[in-house]
Amino acid sequence: MSGRRGFSWPLILITIGVVFLLANYGVIPGVSALSLLNLWPLILILVGVDIAIGRRWPLAALGIDVAVIALGLVLLTTQPTFLGSPFFIANGGAPGERDVTVARQGATSLSLSLNAGAGRFRISGGSTALVEAHSLENDLYLRRSNLDSGGGHADVRIDQTGNRRFGGNASGVADVEARFASDVPTDLSINGGAGEFVVDLSDVMLRSARLNIGATSLSLTVPKPTAEVSIDVNAGASSIVVVVPEGVEVRVTTTGALVTLQSSNTRVTVSGGAAETSGYASAKARVTMRVTAGASSIAIR
Repeated sequence: MSGRRGFSWPLILITIGVVFLLANYGVIPGVSALSLLNLWPLILILVGVDIAIGRRWPLAALGIDVAVIALGLVLLTTQPTFLGSPFFIANGGAPGERDVTVARQGATSLSLSLNAGAGRFRISGGSTALVEAHSLENDLYLRRSNLDSGGGHADVRIDQTGNRRFGGNASGVADVEARFASDVPTDLSINGGAGEFVVDLSDVMLRSARLNIGATSLSLTVPKPTAEVSIDVNAGASSIVVVVPEGVEVRVTTTGALVTLQSSNTRVTVSGGAAETSGYASAKARVTMRVTAGASSIAIR
């Protein structure tokens, strides 16, 4: 074994350190240990490159190692993980569905998790069922639909998976619409890759929302709350539009490098990395939104 092969592990450790350093300073979106574990196949590639050409062409192998690690960094910052385990195989060969519907079953509250790859996604209220989703392809999977023993709280998870580069719709891009009941108090979690997200929460009974997405275009209409509502957005380099309906009190704070924040809403005042409506401080029913992003522009309307 050549001494050159010892470079793989130092490169991995250096990369992990750089990733967490950049995340801590907001240059890239937040990164979890689980996100890093999902990149475990890259270790196999690095070891394979070392075995195949590390002894004969050490400089070439080093260059490939650097390229592979760079690929991992791109995936980490643009395609946030949504798998429950880094060793989970998404489909197991089983086909998905175009349409998924979860009946109300008397649910009085909802925890909804929507997980997706890259593409176009529209998420809103207005469903007559508890949750419904539609895709142009057979790539939707109802992973979880549980009602607690008391019959009140529903826990639903829907995944959109599949390789959109081969076959699929004419554009080759995922196109999914998901809706949930407007009259059921909901905790919403959205995890997705790079793409276009239109999230309209204006007519839903939202308790909290967490969005973890890649480099993207995001339009988010905040809800009309009856109590304190928190919304957390973790994104890559993005263009983000926050729509504030009339009468809603909201505060938006931002964290990250090269983030610009501006408002065309006359009720919203921008100061540094924060913006809020004039009545936010005294309101009991209000929206508190925190955005952590890479190089991004955030516009409030």
